[in-house]
Amino acid sequence: MDLQTGVRIYQFVRDRLEDQRDEQHPHGHEAYVDARLKAAGLSHDHAHAVASEGTDEAERVLQELYAMADEWKHHPDYPAAPAVPPAA
Repeated sequence: MDLQTGVRIYQFVRDRLEDQRDEQHPHGHEAYVDARLKAAGLSHDHAHAVASEGTDEAERVLQELYAMADEWKHHPDYPAAPAVPPAA
């Protein structure tokens, strides 16, 4: 688990939200702002959890970011999920 994983998925979600904002403006602006703030907050929470070695929390937050990104999973820039080491 590293910071870059969270950053990549956050940047992907942010970019897709900006695409949607551009397509839906002005009607989609409030929804865009709410989703963008949520994604930014999750990215911050992920970075904090990684920095404090909160692996379970980092994974939970990362899964929330991937859930936000799920609607664009077929997009060519969709970030690959990190490899999960096998259980010992």
